[in-house]
Amino acid sequence: MSTPVIQLEDFCKTYISGEVQVHAVRLDGVNVGELNRDELADLRNQKIGFVFQGFNLLERTTALENVELPMLYCRPGVRTRTQRERAEKALALVSLADRSDHTPSQLSGGQQQRVAIARALVNEPKLLLADEPTGNLDSRTSIEIMGIFQQLNEQGMTVIMVTHELDIARYCRRVVVMRDGLIRSDEAVNDRLHAAEELARLDAEQKAIQLTA
Repeated sequence: MSTPVIQLEDFCKTYISGEVQVHAVRLDGVNVGELNRDELADLRNQKIGFVFQGFNLLERTTALENVELPMLYCRPGVRTRTQRERAEKALALVSLADRSDHTPSQLSGGQQQRVAIARALVNEPKLLLADEPTGNLDSRTSIEIMGIFQQLNEQGMTVIMVTHELDIARYCRRVVVMRDGLIRSDEAVNDRLHAAEELARLDAEQKAIQLTA
């Protein structure tokens, strides 16, 4: 039986931040409430991948070097050769193996987001957190990114995404709607979109337009 990625039961520890109460959670079987600052940092590095709307890539480093960055903080350390191999594998997973020596300024917005996803995956996390990952992208590129997320989810990775785009939310298996800090609904997506099918539909529409032009 697999271990839940996030487990909540019988809260007994509460952090106070101003007037806000934040309860501790169990992550991948580990009681995070018992960890010190360094151990929490290690857990985030090893168990959680982060993808942001703004990419947050280092401008003067290559795609490969950006992807290698999380491994520099691993304890114990990762050998240089292993870093390179894992970074190359992550870039290949997002179809950017041929752009590994490009800096962010030499990449499109969609390619930069792919680099950011590869960076988030390089330590093989159990959980991927994505904050508005398609917010700066065009429609087609957004679908391609959702295709990557769907592929990762099918391989067993838990993906949690925040989005204000209802059409993007339809690529998920489950949608939790929150408003003013409260859960308004929590439902499975019955009419779930599949990225591969949507890309094929876009290609067919574009081909039809070209034929009539």
